[in-house]
Amino acid sequence: MSYLKLYFILCLVLFSFNIKGQEDISSKQQIVNKIIEFQQNRFTKPSQAKKSIKEAITIAQNIDSKPDLLTCKILLGEFYDDNNNFNASYTQYNEAINIANNINDDAGLALAKYDLGILFYKQNSTEKRKKALQYLNESIATSEKTGDDFLRAKCYNFKSFIHYDFDNLTKAEASSITALTLFKKTKKKNRVPQCYITLARVYNKKDLHAKALIYLDSAINIYAKSNNLMEFNNALLVKSEIFLRKGNYKKALEIAQQVNDDPNVMTEQKIYALQLLYETNKVMNNHKKSLDYLEENKIISDSLYRIDRDKMMESVRSEIEAKNQLQTLEKENEINELNIKQNRYWIIILITISVLLLLLAAISFLVYRQNKMKAEKEKIKMEQASIQLEQKLLRTQMNPHFIANALAAIQGNIYKQDKEKSVTYLSKFAKLMRFILESSRKKHITLNKEIASLVNYLDLQKLLLEEKLTYIVDLDPQLNKDEILLPPMLIQPFVENAIKHGVELKKDNGNILLSFKQSSNNILEVCIQDDGLGREAVAKIYENRKRNHLSFSTNITNERIDIINTENGLSISQKIEDVVINNEIKGTKVTLLVPIKTLFD
Repeated sequence: MSYLKLYFILCLVLFSFNIKGQEDISSKQQIVNKIIEFQQNRFTKPSQAKKSIKEAITIAQNIDSKPDLLTCKILLGEFYDDNNNFNASYTQYNEAINIANNINDDAGLALAKYDLGILFYKQNSTEKRKKALQYLNESIATSEKTGDDFLRAKCYNFKSFIHYDFDNLTKAEASSITALTLFKKTKKKNRVPQCYITLARVYNKKDLHAKALIYLDSAINIYAKSNNLMEFNNALLVKSEIFLRKGNYKKALEIAQQVNDDPNVMTEQKIYALQLLYETNKVMNNHKKSLDYLEENKIISDSLYRIDRDKMMESVRSEIEAKNQLQTLEKENEINELNIKQNRYWIIILITISVLLLLLAAISFLVYRQNKMKAEKEKIKMEQASIQLEQKLLRTQMNPHFIANALAAIQGNIYKQDKEKSVTYLSKFAKLMRFILESSRKKHITLNKEIASLVNYLDLQKLLLEEKLTYIVDLDPQLNKDEILLPPMLIQPFVENAIKHGVELKKDNGNILLSFKQSSNNILEVCIQDDGLGREAVAKIYENRKRNHLSFSTNITNERIDIINTENGLSISQKIEDVVINNEIKGTKVTLLVPIKTLFD
């Protein structure tokens, strides 16, 4: 009798769990529907949108769904921001941050910090914009953990606006370049022209008009190809600004007039084009034309009311379409709920039949599942560590300082009108960047490609060091460099160390020797040798400077070698020693021993 009671109790428990699960699924669907309603009414029916998102928050609280609650709080904060309610928006974002911290949701935390940065930026106050920078920096730090490069790009893009407003042109330039790099990395090509325009404005303020026009023309070409007329006209207006500041009034008038005459121009753009025409004619002492443009500007500004009315009619049409979509979703939900009710009776029968089998299989299943989950967690942990390490290595290869210096050096040759040298080094720079981006996605590359990238890197360093550096690449003729495979970007950090801690610290010229040969036991020996001061002397120099001379990229490379050895069962090793000639230290030699792997293995 007691076993029978236990049987029915278990059936009731499982049945209640099933009902609870169905209710949770239904509640989550309701949250999704409320969010859809919110987005549909956000700009047309603010009061209805606010009601929908608050109902979603209530449902999320009732089922204790913290991730859904976090999402809804951020959306409500954005709603208050749209409607210029700073205090209410600030409160919602802070509640979202607290939730994200409680559930360790770094992605939600980074997004809330980003939204707070935008909220404070919109306030016309120096202190609040400084606060905006703080939130954007915190969002960047958090999004680095999650690997959300797109969010980091947006943060850096917004930072460039703030620095530009503060006239901190150096930081504005650096932030915009970082945003540009990340947008390209995440393949958000539609965001790239924004960075070009910001850089153009920065260089315009620096009176580097030629450089400003290069970036601006790049943005204009992209918008023209994508047929983005609105942004195309915005870019043209910036170009008119540059020519006005440069003193080329004729060109400034021509471009502003082009935007003004465009039949598809936005009203705000036309007003600004008229403003530029007014200012340019005023500088040129064309007072009559200047006043004509000013009067036309006023007439168009007065007509904005009618334009807003037209926009409202368009919003009504959009609202009707959204309402029809919502009705369709509601009908689909009704059908789903009816199917759930019909299935419940069958679920009860199936639970009753299968409960005894579940009891017998439960223990073995749980043990199996626990062991499998443990193994999967270890695998995922190893993969995440490898991915994070690859990302760190890529960031060291794409060192912004090196990129900026290389471009500056190439620019210097361009200014010197050394066309052949400029084209040569620009080609090498492009090939190196393309190699880094392409090889970061691969497990192995050929020895030939690795050597080619190292030669490009050394040539660029040679340019930066103004011919202080010379190098030799010695390749064993017996090596088939088109067949031998090795992990990408394995050697470059050691070459970087040889230059930084060997050649750069010398007063006179320095030399780098790269040699590749095959040992008798099928091992590829890679030697990186410099004629610098030696490890002990370098250590003393950095000790006097109170700096750690160990390269960050070398640390990452050492970790990466350990992971490669673990995952592939290899035994890549390295040896570092001083070069001693006539009992004197004449440099440092690093030897990498890599088991040879070919395309046919």
